[in-house]
Amino acid sequence: MKRKYEAILETVVRTFLQTHEPIGSAMLKEKLPFEIAPATIRYYFNKMVERGELTQLHKSSGRIPTESTMKQYWRKHLKELELLTDAMNEVAQISEEENLFMLFKPVKSNRLKAIERVGERYLLLVFEHDEYAIRYQNQLESFLQDLVGYELEDVKRIAKDVGIISLYYKMRAKNEEEVTSVNMEALIKVAGKKSGWGRRNIRAFLDGDIIEELGYGLYFDPLLPRGFMALRADSVIENRPMKMLCIGAIDQDFTKIFKEVRDHG
Repeated sequence: MKRKYEAILETVVRTFLQTHEPIGSAMLKEKLPFEIAPATIRYYFNKMVERGELTQLHKSSGRIPTESTMKQYWRKHLKELELLTDAMNEVAQISEEENLFMLFKPVKSNRLKAIERVGERYLLLVFEHDEYAIRYQNQLESFLQDLVGYELEDVKRIAKDVGIISLYYKMRAKNEEEVTSVNMEALIKVAGKKSGWGRRNIRAFLDGDIIEELGYGLYFDPLLPRGFMALRADSVIENRPMKMLCIGAIDQDFTKIFKEVRDHG
């Protein structure tokens, strides 16, 4: 009975992702891989409503998954996914079709190699791939020497935390050059769902800071307004390893972008 219960609930969620319509017993009967009477389905439906797994918008309508059910479903199905494709335009096409905002940033090492004094006025931070100049201060030079060997993103985060704002903004400007965003309209829709959320958060998403702050996995509220989620995963775009962040409504089919891109590739 437990397996049948889980199969019914799983099929309800998958069907809802396809149709975005309430699921009735007759529709579900056609989708299930085993024979079951409509009256038995309605019995399971009532149990699922009692347990808060499904909800019924109107007395005469079918059922839809609750937000907690959707979260549980995605935690189960969005594991160890990696997006692989040879073209960014494929990603852009599918993200627009599925109404998903996507953010990409190349994965590369960029460690701080040395702190060099330039005359009496400037300090030069020499990374593997970049250099940044800031005004000389004796205490600052000593502090930065202790960061030699750190990755650029770590130095940037520390600079922000300790108030070396000029260095932080220089690094962030470089960060923005490396970040690729896809379908920004979808992110604007997220921002419009909750008053004040966009004003506080949208810059961090667009400039790429957020992709460094989040570890691999799924995120819901309070990072995003209720009803939305974010997936931090790995990707390979045009043979380049990249960090990826995908954001959309919780009832959008996030797995589709991985399946579709792989099919096209």
